Amino acid sequence: MYTVGGQRILVVDAQVHVWDASPHNQAIPDGEAYATDLLRRHRELDGAGVPPHEAERVSEQSLTRDVFGAGHVDRAVLQPVVLGDLFVLGFSPLEWHAEMAGWMPGRFVLSGELDPGGGQPGARGLGPRVRRFDLRGLTLCERHRPRGWQRLDDPWLRRTLGRAAAGGADVVHLGVGPSTLPAPWRREFGGPAPPPGAALRRPPRVPRWAEPVQAGSALPVRTRAAERVAPAGFDPAQFRDLARALPHVRFVLGAGCLPERRLLRLAELPNVHVLLTEILPWIGSEDFAHAFGALLRAFGADRLLFGSGYPLVRPGRLVRELAAYRFPDHLRHRYPRFDTSAKRVVLGDNAARLYRIGRPLPSAAAGA
Repeated sequence: MYTVGGQRILVVDAQVHVWDASPHNQAIPDGEAYATDLLRRHRELDGAGVPPHEAERVSEQSLTRDVFGAGHVDRAVLQPVVLGDLFVLGFSPLEWHAEMAGWMPGRFVLSGELDPGGGQPGARGLGPRVRRFDLRGLTLCERHRPRGWQRLDDPWLRRTLGRAAAGGADVVHLGVGPSTLPAPWRREFGGPAPPPGAALRRPPRVPRWAEPVQAGSALPVRTRAAERVAPAGFDPAQFRDLARALPHVRFVLGAGCLPERRLLRLAELPNVHVLLTEILPWIGSEDFAHAFGALLRAFGADRLLFGSGYPLVRPGRLVRELAAYRFPDHLRHRYPRFDTSAKRVVLGDNAARLYRIGRPLPSAAAGA
């Protein structure tokens, strides 16, 4: 447990992935292009001292050391992302998460996956998976190559989410997952500078010779150039109808899933929460102060969740900097006070309440 203002607080990282972007798992060329761009973002945000092979593939050793070893994080929520068209064995599937949770009991909460574009047949077997893996939530994302848009108005989706919530998976994540594109918040605020020490490098081109060829032919299987994978977009009006129809479901949106104004309007829905992963790497910049302050004012501290997006960013620095964060003097009058009580709920209590996580036994805490 971490100490903030003399108080020991529970820290829950609400976005962690166990992914494998290593070359043997890439479906060339698109998988290689995605992995190259994702690892470039990792180097920009938190690449100091991380061997490339550990950024490509998460192991039990690296997860234990980077997430739990420093004593900053007590529990973590594993978010799946399959991307079956880009990775041969899947990028970050539920089955790997369940295996990791079995090796490290008491550390993780599992979230499942549901593809809104897969139709009702794609939801078959979801109920047994919820019970088998004790899923506390569902991540809405496409199992294959994202097309950049998700429909949320199909009646089957509403029914499926309602049944999953009745079975225990009553948290729905939308716009939560690793992406090779910057969050809309950065574009609106003009783009804050990267953290100190970040390396700015242009991603290397995927070599033409690496494209697979059809059997007996020199023609590449894919003639379309690989594109960056953006977070799936959605219609806020469709989402608003879905959230109102399922008031007992808690929806968690990524801080970068919508432009600022559209996201803030959804604060009127009491069952909508925001995961801060996409803006946390820029703690200390004025752009972060405006983005975080706007979310704090609209949603309140009780509906904001801490997340690192590990292994994109290791959580230790983010925990320390958020626990010590104060708005710049010239902005304090514009935004609500972010005191010790607010830090406690954002860093862990909100996620513990949503995902039904018990508090760990007292242990040696790190100072803040």
